[in-house]
Amino acid sequence: MPRRIDAEARTEQIAAAALRVLARDGLAALSVRGVAAEAEIAAASLRRAFPTQHALRQYCLELIEERVSARIAALDVDGRELVDELLAQLLPLDDERRAELVAQIQLGVLSLTDPSLRPAASRLSTGIDRACLAAIEILAHSGRLDRGRDAPYEAQRLRALLDGIAMHLLWSGNAQASAQMLHMLARHLDELAVSDG
Repeated sequence: MPRRIDAEARTEQIAAAALRVLARDGLAALSVRGVAAEAEIAAASLRRAFPTQHALRQYCLELIEERVSARIAALDVDGRELVDELLAQLLPLDDERRAELVAQIQLGVLSLTDPSLRPAASRLSTGIDRACLAAIEILAHSGRLDRGRDAPYEAQRLRALLDGIAMHLLWSGNAQASAQMLHMLARHLDELAVSDG
């Protein structure tokens, strides 16, 4: 059992190093040598965990999904506070989430021309859709969604707003922009309690 735990820890260490390389140096730098140096391990160890560059790229997408899911599962609040915290996990509000988003964007673009990466990229995108729908359903159950609103449509609209905010924060990346964007998101969520008719 310890060997398996060690192997899993090494795999996650390598993938976390790969996310840092992607965020700092871009997709072109995502090489066995570059990631091994970042993870401070021998290139041969990296190749044992990820025999191909594709395997490393795919695992990066899977790791992002696992990290976000774990952060959301760890939230210990409910109602509107849960919605706010849940959505915050999808935004680049700290170094970890910023690195995840940069990697997601780069690998997502690559998946448009690399069909073998597309399933992992699609799963990650679908997970964001599910999170947006969950946020809308939480609002509905807590009486903060006007009954006349179409929940699936509002989830799609929330996803579009969240994507725009995420991109804005990537480009601006300062505390003032973060505060403004979080205020905009909060205002949008407040307005969902009011009839749109």
